[in-house]
Amino acid sequence: MHWTLHLLTFGFGYVYATAVEWSVHRFIFHGLGKRYKALSFHWAQHHRAVRQHEGGDPSYHASVFSWSAHGREVWGVALGLLLHTPLIPYLPGFFLGAMVVGLNYARIHRKSHLDPAWCLRSLPWHWDHHMGKNPDANWCVTNEWFDKLMGTRELGPASKPEP
Repeated sequence: MHWTLHLLTFGFGYVYATAVEWSVHRFIFHGLGKRYKALSFHWAQHHRAVRQHEGGDPSYHASVFSWSAHGREVWGVALGLLLHTPLIPYLPGFFLGAMVVGLNYARIHRKSHLDPAWCLRSLPWHWDHHMGKNPDANWCVTNEWFDKLMGTRELGPASKPEP
Protein backbone atom coordinates (compact mmCIF):
# COMPACT_ATOMS: atom_id res chain seq x y z
CA MET A 1 0.00 0.00 0.00
CA HIS A 2 1.37 3.38 -0.96
CA TRP A 3 2.39 5.74 1.88
CA THR A 4 -0.12 8.41 0.73
CA LEU A 5 -2.96 5.93 1.20
CA HIS A 6 -1.68 5.15 4.71
CA LEU A 7 -1.55 8.85 5.46
CA LEU A 8 -5.08 9.37 4.11
CA THR A 9 -6.49 6.45 6.10
CA PHE A 10 -4.65 7.74 9.19
CA GLY A 11 -6.57 11.01 8.78
CA PHE A 12 -9.87 9.15 8.41
CA GLY A 13 -9.07 7.11 11.52
CA TYR A 14 -8.26 10.28 13.44
CA VAL A 15 -11.51 11.98 12.45
CA TYR A 16 -13.51 8.79 13.04
CA ALA A 17 -12.10 8.33 16.56
CA THR A 18 -12.75 11.99 17.38
CA ALA A 19 -16.36 11.47 16.28
CA VAL A 20 -16.53 8.38 18.50
CA GLU A 21 -15.12 10.37 21.45
CA TRP A 22 -17.80 13.06 20.94
CA SER A 23 -20.62 10.53 20.42
CA VAL A 24 -19.80 8.28 23.39
CA HIS A 25 -19.50 11.26 25.71
CA ARG A 26 -22.72 12.86 24.50
CA PHE A 27 -25.05 9.93 23.88
CA ILE A 28 -23.77 7.21 26.20
CA PHE A 29 -22.21 8.95 29.21
CA HIS A 30 -24.59 11.90 29.35
CA GLY A 31 -27.62 10.53 27.52
CA LEU A 32 -27.96 6.92 28.65
CA GLY A 33 -25.79 7.56 31.71
CA LYS A 34 -28.44 9.82 33.22
CA ARG A 35 -31.05 7.06 32.85
CA TYR A 36 -29.25 3.75 33.43
CA LYS A 37 -27.32 2.97 36.61
CA ALA A 38 -24.72 0.81 34.84
CA LEU A 39 -23.64 3.84 32.78
CA SER A 40 -24.14 6.51 35.45
CA PHE A 41 -20.55 6.50 36.79
CA HIS A 42 -19.50 9.29 34.46
CA TRP A 43 -22.29 11.63 35.37
CA ALA A 44 -22.81 10.63 39.02
CA GLN A 45 -19.18 10.09 40.04
CA HIS A 46 -16.90 11.98 37.67
CA HIS A 47 -18.90 15.18 37.17
CA ARG A 48 -19.76 15.39 40.87
CA ALA A 49 -16.11 14.91 41.89
CA VAL A 50 -14.87 17.54 39.43
CA ARG A 51 -17.32 20.13 40.77
CA GLN A 52 -16.44 19.28 44.38
CA HIS A 53 -12.69 19.47 43.71
CA GLU A 54 -12.64 22.60 41.54
CA GLY A 55 -11.72 20.78 38.34
CA GLY A 56 -9.86 17.85 39.86
CA ASP A 57 -11.02 14.27 40.26
CA PRO A 58 -9.30 12.14 42.94
CA SER A 59 -10.18 8.93 41.07
CA TYR A 60 -7.42 9.79 38.58
CA HIS A 61 -4.88 9.03 41.32
CA ALA A 62 -6.25 5.47 41.53
CA SER A 63 -5.01 2.50 39.57
CA VAL A 64 -6.50 1.83 36.15
CA PHE A 65 -7.49 -1.53 37.64
CA SER A 66 -9.85 0.14 40.11
CA TRP A 67 -13.58 0.33 39.41
CA SER A 68 -13.40 4.12 39.48
CA ALA A 69 -14.54 6.46 36.72
CA HIS A 70 -10.89 6.67 35.63
CA GLY A 71 -10.42 2.90 35.55
CA ARG A 72 -13.60 2.39 33.54
CA GLU A 73 -12.54 5.11 31.13
CA VAL A 74 -9.13 3.53 30.46
CA TRP A 75 -10.67 0.09 29.96
CA GLY A 76 -13.32 1.58 27.68
CA VAL A 77 -10.63 3.08 25.45
CA ALA A 78 -8.75 -0.24 25.47
CA LEU A 79 -11.91 -2.15 24.54
CA GLY A 80 -12.66 0.31 21.74
CA LEU A 81 -9.21 -0.18 20.28
CA LEU A 82 -9.42 -3.95 20.70
CA LEU A 83 -12.69 -4.02 18.75
CA HIS A 84 -10.93 -2.26 15.87
CA THR A 85 -7.87 -4.56 15.70
CA PRO A 86 -9.34 -6.64 12.82
CA LEU A 87 -8.76 -3.54 10.66
CA ILE A 88 -4.99 -3.61 11.16
CA PRO A 89 -4.14 -5.90 8.20
CA TYR A 90 -6.41 -3.96 5.84
CA LEU A 91 -6.24 -0.38 7.10
CA PRO A 92 -3.23 0.00 9.39
CA GLY A 93 -3.19 3.78 8.96
CA PHE A 94 -6.84 4.03 9.99
CA PHE A 95 -6.21 1.95 13.11
CA LEU A 96 -3.12 4.01 13.97
CA GLY A 97 -5.09 7.27 13.62
CA ALA A 98 -7.83 5.94 15.89
CA MET A 99 -5.25 4.65 18.37
CA VAL A 100 -3.53 8.04 18.54
CA VAL A 101 -6.85 9.71 19.42
CA GLY A 102 -7.76 7.04 22.00
CA LEU A 103 -4.42 7.10 23.80
CA ASN A 104 -4.23 10.88 23.62
CA TYR A 105 -7.74 11.09 25.09
CA ALA A 106 -6.79 8.90 28.06
CA ARG A 107 -3.59 10.90 28.66
CA ILE A 108 -5.11 14.36 28.29
CA HIS A 109 -8.27 13.62 30.27
CA ARG A 110 -6.22 12.23 33.16
CA LYS A 111 -3.85 15.21 33.14
CA SER A 112 -6.76 17.68 33.01
CA HIS A 113 -8.20 16.30 36.27
CA LEU A 114 -4.88 15.85 38.06
CA ASP A 115 -3.82 19.41 37.18
CA PRO A 116 -6.94 21.62 36.92
CA ALA A 117 -4.87 24.78 36.40
CA TRP A 118 -3.32 23.16 33.31
CA CYS A 119 -6.79 22.20 32.09
CA LEU A 120 -8.05 25.77 32.51
CA ARG A 121 -5.10 27.08 30.47
CA SER A 122 -4.79 24.31 27.89
CA LEU A 123 -8.29 22.84 27.44
CA PRO A 124 -10.75 25.68 28.02
CA TRP A 125 -13.49 23.74 26.21
CA HIS A 126 -13.11 20.86 28.69
CA TRP A 127 -13.06 23.26 31.64
CA ASP A 128 -16.23 24.85 30.28
CA HIS A 129 -17.82 21.39 30.00
CA HIS A 130 -17.24 20.69 33.69
CA MET A 131 -17.25 24.08 35.34
CA GLY A 132 -19.53 26.09 33.03
CA LYS A 133 -23.28 26.48 33.28
CA ASN A 134 -24.06 23.79 30.72
CA PRO A 135 -22.43 20.37 31.21
CA ASP A 136 -24.40 19.17 28.17
CA ALA A 137 -22.08 20.91 25.70
CA ASN A 138 -18.38 20.76 24.80
CA TRP A 139 -18.23 16.98 24.46
CA CYS A 140 -14.70 16.50 23.12
CA VAL A 141 -11.75 16.39 25.49
CA THR A 142 -8.86 16.22 23.04
CA ASN A 143 -9.87 19.21 20.93
CA GLU A 144 -12.64 21.70 20.34
CA TRP A 145 -12.83 21.54 16.54
CA PHE A 146 -15.31 18.67 16.48
CA ASP A 147 -17.64 20.49 18.88
CA LYS A 148 -17.39 23.54 16.63
CA LEU A 149 -18.19 21.36 13.61
CA MET A 150 -21.21 19.82 15.39
CA GLY A 151 -22.41 23.14 16.84
CA THR A 152 -21.99 21.99 20.44
CA ARG A 153 -19.14 24.29 21.50
CA GLU A 154 -20.42 26.74 24.09
CA LEU A 155 -18.17 29.36 25.61
CA GLY A 156 -18.04 29.25 29.39
CA PRO A 157 -15.92 30.73 32.17
CA ALA A 158 -12.60 29.56 30.70
CA SER A 159 -13.33 30.84 27.20
CA LYS A 160 -14.92 34.22 27.71
CA PRO A 161 -12.50 37.13 27.60
CA GLU A 162 -12.15 39.31 30.68
CA PRO A 163 -14.05 42.65 30.37
